[in-house]
Parts: sequence; C-alpha cells; structure tokens
Amino acid sequence: MKRFRHKLYFKVAAAIALSAAIVAVLSSYFFYFDELARNEQDSREHVHQLSRTVEKTASIAVYVQDSVLASEIIDGLAINDLVSEVELISEPGFSVFSGEGSLVGKEGVSTLLLYHPFSESEVIGELKILPNEAFIARNAKDAAVNQAQMLALLTVVTAILVSFIVHKTLTSPLNRITNKFEEIKPGETCHITVPRFHQQDEIGSLVKGINALVSSLNQSIDSERNLREKTEILEKKFRLIFEQASAGICLIDSENLLVTANPAFHRIIFKSHSIADAIGLCLTDWFYNKQQLESFLTDIRQSHHLDTVALDLKMKTLAGSPDCWVHCLFSKVLDGESQSSLMIEVLMYDVTERTEREINTRFEADHDGLTHLKNRRAGRRSLMDLFERAKANSKIAVIMNIDLDNFKTINDDYGHEMGDLVLIEVGRRMMSVFRNDDLCVRWGGDEFIVGCYFDSSHFETRSLPAIEKLAAELREALNKQIKLNGELSIKIGGSIGIAIYPQHGDDLESVLSAADSAMYKSKQEGRNQYSIFNSELTDGSSTCSKSHPKA
Repeated sequence: MKRFRHKLYFKVAAAIALSAAIVAVLSSYFFYFDELARNEQDSREHVHQLSRTVEKTASIAVYVQDSVLASEIIDGLAINDLVSEVELISEPGFSVFSGEGSLVGKEGVSTLLLYHPFSESEVIGELKILPNEAFIARNAKDAAVNQAQMLALLTVVTAILVSFIVHKTLTSPLNRITNKFEEIKPGETCHITVPRFHQQDEIGSLVKGINALVSSLNQSIDSERNLREKTEILEKKFRLIFEQASAGICLIDSENLLVTANPAFHRIIFKSHSIADAIGLCLTDWFYNKQQLESFLTDIRQSHHLDTVALDLKMKTLAGSPDCWVHCLFSKVLDGESQSSLMIEVLMYDVTERTEREINTRFEADHDGLTHLKNRRAGRRSLMDLFERAKANSKIAVIMNIDLDNFKTINDDYGHEMGDLVLIEVGRRMMSVFRNDDLCVRWGGDEFIVGCYFDSSHFETRSLPAIEKLAAELREALNKQIKLNGELSIKIGGSIGIAIYPQHGDDLESVLSAADSAMYKSKQEGRNQYSIFNSELTDGSSTCSKSHPKA
C-alpha cells in the first residue's frame, strides 16, 4: 500500500472517490427539493397551458352563450388528472362548472380572462380552474425521490467509470511516456511512439509536438487554406440566398439611406417609385407618416432593449395604383468592417392581401350585410362613444329613431327581395342626408338609429332649428319614390322620433327609450313625420313636444 499511494493513478482514484461521495450526498439532498419544487411548478404551468389551449374556443362559447360547447370544454379539462374542478362564467349570468358548485371564493383557483372574439380589449368572461393539489404534490414527491435516487446511483457509477477511464486513458499512458523519457540518453535520436487511442488528444499532441514540429506547422497552413476555401463557398451561397430571397432585404445607415438591397426589395419599392436603383435613397420617403417612422428608427438606434422590432406599414404608391401594405422587420447590425457603425437591417414582405382581408373582416363584423350601415352591436358602441364625447365637451348629442311606415306590406305584396332593395335604398338615402361623422345604424328589421353630434349645449335656443331642418331633410328623402325592378316604383315614408342627450336621458338606454316614445307619437299622429321628445309633461307618459306632419 505504501508503494502505491504515491502513484498518480492511486491519488486520482482516491480523489475521484472522495469527490463523488461528497457530490452524491449534497447533490441528492439539494436536487430532491429542487426537483420537488420544479415538478410542482411544471404541473401548475401545465394546468395554465391547458387553459390557454381552450382560450379561443371558450371565448366563443361565452360569446354565443353555448352551454353545450362550454360543457365539452370543461369536461375536456376536468378529465385531466392535474385538474380538480373547472368553471366557465360570464357577466350576464352564464355559468357552467364541473364540480359540485361554483369556484368563486375558493383558494388556489387559476383564472383566465376571456376576451371578445372581435375585440381584444373587452373581457366577456372567465375560465376558472382548480388544480388537483394532492395529485400534483404526490406526483412531484415521487418524481423527486426517484430523481434523487437515480442521481446518487448515477454519481457512484460515474465515479467508478471515471476512475477506470482516467487510469486507462491518462495515468497509464503518462507512466509509459515517462518511462520512455527516462530511457532517452543525451545525443541519441529517439522516437516516442504515440500511445494507442491517443493520436488526437493532449497526450498525442505532446508526443507529436516533440517528434514533428515542422509537420505540425505544415498542417496548420493546410488547415488555413481549407478554411479560406470553405469561407468563399459559404459567401457565394449566402449571396445567392440574398439575391434569390422572396422577401425584400436592405441595409440602411444612420441617415436612413439605403446601403444595399436585394432584387425582391426593388420589386416592392417599384410600386412606390419608378426607379431602377434605390441605393442611396431615403427609406422613409416611401411610407406614410414619415416623421413617425424616422422617430421610431431613432429610438431603435438609441435603445439598448429594442434589437428587433416588427411593424406593418402603408407605402405610398403611384397614382392610380392600389394601396400597398408591407410587414417590416427592423434589426440592428454592426458594420462588418469597422464594427462601430450601427446599421439597421430591414426585411420586407408584401402583406397587402392579408391586410385587406383584415380590413374587410372588421368591416363585415361591424356593418349590416344588406345596407352596409353599422349593425346594432357596433352602433351601440359608437353611440356610447358619441355620448362620451358630448359629455367631455359639455355639448349635446341627438338620437333619431326611424321606423319605416307600412314596410310589412311591401314584403307581403312584392316579396322579401323587393323589401331588401327598399332597405338598401333607404340606407343610401340616409347616408346622403347626414355627415360622415354622423352615425347611421340599422337597428333591426326596418328600424334605424341615427346619432349626431352638435357643437352646442342648449338645443332649444341654438340647435333646435338645425335639428328640425335635418329631420325634415331626412323625412323628405325617405318620402321620395323608390324605383324597383322594371317599371315598378313605390313610395314609403318614415316615422321619426328625436331625443337629445343629456336633456332627455343621462345614458344611452334612456335616450333611446325617449326617441322610441317620440317615434310612436309620430306613428299615432299619422306617420311620415317627426316628433321631438318632451319629458316636462306632468302626466308621467312619454309624449312629444312637437309633431311635424308632411307639408
């Protein structure tokens, strides 16, 4: 034992064994608690991921109040062992749950807000999930124990294996090399043979360095030449990718001038300017909101957090050309030669078709498909915004409730197709009477709502003549003959009820109710006229201050 304890391989083996024992104990101890916490965290994150996978479907279920779809979503979540109970609720009182009761007030509940399918800022409900804490804790503990045991066993096995490998690959070859060095005599040429399996490692390098210094130098030169050839090949490939890419690629300097650009970039820019070469021109000149884009590029250069930013931008186009939208990805890069000049790389994709589809989708969601006026949902939202504007500026907003007279007889006598043509023409005439900033809404069927903003705070003294003039123009427009297919033409009027915010109500519902009462007053007094709501009568009924029949 005394003879071997001074040997290198004995010292290495003893050091590895002692280190392995210490590492096995400490790592198993700390790894157990770390693995326990991590498994519990992974399980809770998995529960959260489950809720995110059904977020869109749950939003649709809440939006359409579909209890069957909601139950399928909840059952699909509750079947997972990590989930104890699930509940899907919304403000109007719609609630579906998997357990014995509601999860409101229970501890540990994970809540996911559900947003309106067409408005990401409007919350319409919540998806609540109660994790199965007992199952999570049990699984986490079992996994942590197994991992700790496996770690300890792996450490011991690794120590034994490392000791054996170190002896075979390090201490034993070094011992043989040392013996060879001891056999070398001054003045004699001795070639040390590289030990087996060590031609490419440090031991082999040591022997090769002694035997073939010149050979090593030649190999370095050959390696450098091969590397240069590979670099040239890669440069050609990247140049080919740059020139053949379908996305427009360019570099701009600190003045937003183009330094280089690929053919795809020139094809996109050709829609804005008929130029043969864009190099040296200013990138921001080809877009609307030039100053905002310049400010944005300055922020990218100065900020340490904005390295890559994506934007959808509208390009200026040639006269008579359609609109063009591009998706741009801006990334900061350093000049490869100076490594000090900051440049911006721009990747540009033509997304005109996608943007137009999004615009059309938003239009279809907010407008009536027949008359192209705002639908009831979008109209209600716009009317509330109109009231907020009037309230903020201490002005008034006028609501007109229009109900077409005898419209049912048109459908009965001529069919719904002719009725649709009448509604389309009514919508067109309404749009011709009111300004672009006025709101024309098809409220439902043959009922329409118009909202107007008046820059006045007292409608009786200043705005009343203008309101009556506007109502008279609308009545006259609706009273004109409507030509249908062939020689057929009909005449249809409308009963109009007018209410003013805030004089006739302090919210949208009360003003709409007042306008509806005024409209029915017009119906009672012979139709085809307009009436202004009067809330000052003492009989408690909603009547009108004025009725204006057709002259």
